[in-house]
Amino acid sequence: MPVSAHDDDKLGQLTGDAAVVRDAFEQLPMVLMALDGPDHRLAAMNAAYRAFTGRSGVIGVTYRDAFPELAGQQVYELFDRVYATGEAETGTEWRAQIDLDPQGPRGMREVFADFTVAPRRAADGSVNGLLIMATDVTGRVMEQRAAQRRAAEAERRNPAGRGIVAELQEALLPTALPVLPRARIAARYLVAGQEQAAGGDWFDAIPLNGGGVALVVGDVVGHGVAASAAMGQLRAVLAELLAAEADLGQVLRRSDAFAARMPSLRAATLALAVLDPATGTLRYTTCGHPPPLVLGVDGTARYLAGTGTGPLGTGSTPVLASSVLAPGELVLLYSDGLVERPNRTIAEGMAELAVVAADAAANRSLTHLPDEQGADPATAERVCQLSVELLTRTGHTDDITALAAQRLADPVPALHLSLPSERPSLTTARDAFADWLSRLDAAPDDWEALHLAMVEVFTNAIEYAYPRDEPGTIELDATLEIDGSVACLVTDHGTWRTPGPDDADRGHGLMVAGHVVDKLLVSHPGPNGTAASRGTTVILRHRLRRPAILAPGHRGEHAAHPAEPRFTVDTSVTADATPGTPADTRAGATARALVGGPVDITTADLLARRLLSVSRGGTVPLVADLTGVTQLASAGVRALYQVSEQLAVHGQELTLVAAADSAAHLVLDLVRLDHVTGDSGA
Repeated sequence: MPVSAHDDDKLGQLTGDAAVVRDAFEQLPMVLMALDGPDHRLAAMNAAYRAFTGRSGVIGVTYRDAFPELAGQQVYELFDRVYATGEAETGTEWRAQIDLDPQGPRGMREVFADFTVAPRRAADGSVNGLLIMATDVTGRVMEQRAAQRRAAEAERRNPAGRGIVAELQEALLPTALPVLPRARIAARYLVAGQEQAAGGDWFDAIPLNGGGVALVVGDVVGHGVAASAAMGQLRAVLAELLAAEADLGQVLRRSDAFAARMPSLRAATLALAVLDPATGTLRYTTCGHPPPLVLGVDGTARYLAGTGTGPLGTGSTPVLASSVLAPGELVLLYSDGLVERPNRTIAEGMAELAVVAADAAANRSLTHLPDEQGADPATAERVCQLSVELLTRTGHTDDITALAAQRLADPVPALHLSLPSERPSLTTARDAFADWLSRLDAAPDDWEALHLAMVEVFTNAIEYAYPRDEPGTIELDATLEIDGSVACLVTDHGTWRTPGPDDADRGHGLMVAGHVVDKLLVSHPGPNGTAASRGTTVILRHRLRRPAILAPGHRGEHAAHPAEPRFTVDTSVTADATPGTPADTRAGATARALVGGPVDITTADLLARRLLSVSRGGTVPLVADLTGVTQLASAGVRALYQVSEQLAVHGQELTLVAAADSAAHLVLDLVRLDHVTGDSGA
């Protein structure tokens, strides 16, 4: 039985002199605080707590009033829960944002803490307040992040230690999401801990004919290699059916029949929603899966009604339901691991998800939250990131998936420029196109490919479309089409001139542009439609993607395996010392590329495009440093042969550099591609 605080003599005999106890409380390096009552009024806080939070003079104030910036960060909810249950809860490396200067200019600081929240009890044993004990571990977390980056780099150089299940699962999941004109799509995936061995959770976002997009989150029963392989089968079949079959009911029936024939897929759950961003129409089904959550930008949240369909392959006929998203509204699909968490019922988990996701949509929690590139995230990214982060801080035992699509109220408008065929116009076009692409938030590789191609084509029009003494106009038009492809048109009204014997340097721009984008088409829309007609239009088409975040797990009981290093190609050109000559046209120019990450069937084409781009279509000798390559598959070998042959056509050489005893070195030896080891060619 706790000792009553009013029994001063007895309490003093147990704890010591009150002045000494108070002085010790004040000087303890641990962050300490006591709260009174169900509204959590601050009753005591020591110097360490005041320094940690930047607060003083708040004794007697409710915690919500003293720390309003913690709204949406699941701190108030934690206090309410401990007060109601009387059971202590702990947290490890919780992230919070605290305003260190609430009375002056905003001074938001991101901190991390290990803590325990325990109930305070009256003499009769009832809960009358809370005790908070915490340790500031911000410095430790920063050190760990640096160590994780170093470990990831070491693993990139020696991938043999990667778990086969995590590697297989990540290979089968989509690495990118479509960029659409009227919908913003984001995803976050957190793999289960090593003890559970990654399971069969998966997601996908598939653009459809007519401008719709299919959003899918599913869960295949089991864990390990078998579940991951079965997940890959179901994902591939469903993607093919959605692309080929207009009848969504037929897609579901055939998917169900496929699952029924495959023992490894029976009882797989599925949430499938097809959104028409133009009208907001949403058709969906929940085959044994939790229902989608719809969020408004004002913080409202509503769950869609489940369709009552059982898991795939169990004899339950899939049923479709319909709803409508208003402009700005967002639909969130998620795996059951996000709502089935330790010490929570499913109903409690779903209620918590609705609150957390709604706060994230309305930007009410961790509002100063940069994304991986340091920019303010869009609503869909913020909802996925914070829903996963805030709801798994107390642990998770299964894979976690969140997939969001927001219907945009104002899609990015098309770009149209009409400029004189003069060299200064290139700067105007380049800057305007760069700004337009940035508004689409495409992946850096897509941004660079389109920007480079447009600059090459626009430069050709400036230099060759019109006689030098008779300048004309050049038009630049760019639109993001309903399938997620950018259509960029550069149009002039001059005359196409076929390169002659004296124009050996002509044509490189179009060749480079054709290599870096998906498709390049030259047309002559004049009266005769021939090269002799006045006017040429060069059409560039390239499908945009943005990355899906395969999130590393939170450190602790259920830590996840680090993700595979991403594929990168960093390029540059070094040149001779001839003054006044552009670097990439000097006689002594050498192109260089530093390649990192896996080079396989998913990245080989991009590697070829980047190498041909930096070598100006093979006209400049190239040194490709593969020491950072973690895997060199046959598709990558084929790409290197293609680049080597293109350089040979122009009498140039490809020098490959690989680390001794690396996987790339062994493969290059095996396929007889000449290369050097170490830094001798770099």
